[in-house]
Amino acid sequence: MISITRKKFGISINEIYFAENLSSTSTSATLRFYVQAKHPHPNLVPFKTQVVDLTKSTDSLSKAISKSTHYKIKRAEREGFSPRISLNPTPHEATLYALYYDTFATQKKLPLCNRVKLRALATTGSLILSSVSDQEGNLLAAHAYVKDGEIGRARLLYSASHFRGLNDPNARNKIGMANRLLHWFEILSLKQEGLRSYDLGGIPLDETDKAKMDIARFKLEFGGEPVIEYNGFIPQSQLGRLIAPFARRR
Repeated sequence: MISITRKKFGISINEIYFAENLSSTSTSATLRFYVQAKHPHPNLVPFKTQVVDLTKSTDSLSKAISKSTHYKIKRAEREGFSPRISLNPTPHEATLYALYYDTFATQKKLPLCNRVKLRALATTGSLILSSVSDQEGNLLAAHAYVKDGEIGRARLLYSASHFRGLNDPNARNKIGMANRLLHWFEILSLKQEGLRSYDLGGIPLDETDKAKMDIARFKLEFGGEPVIEYNGFIPQSQLGRLIAPFARRR
């Protein structure tokens, strides 16, 4: 289990990842936010994700990947793409990642990166950063993961792609190959580090959302098994009870 405390709009939030049981310990935070808790609760909502079992053999993990993904990974390797991973990045490195992600997010009209969260995760040793570059050293894609060393789980938190040329079909194809190579490199690297679960960061419960399902299909190319867990806010004070409904809508 990972526990960090951060502030948003001046409100203190105790954020807990992968809780086996909901905490009964007191906190000075106004809200407690559970991310992928194991058991349901009236204040939590279901969250579906896809998890790859890293305790399987490398051969089994490879066979679970789709044929087209295998082809794109091999092509990225032939073209000299270079993946890298940082298992214990500093808060400064977390800030640099946020700068890269925010440029991508602005172009795609996505919410900006939560820098306070990233820095808190880095401070507690609960962050992994990875990236992949082309042969000329141009950064093509970068990922950020939450890492729970105690249970051996890494969970995709942010994924950003090279923001220049995203409207160019050739550039998109190149980025797609790079992203697939990076995911496979992460699977092998985290397995070697002794982690046991590779969480692809959620797939939609609502299968009518085409954009989200396109992302989900990409994630499903890497195999794994579906898992249902639970997210949501539980108030920790009278103020928390007042603002919890607004926080849930956000």
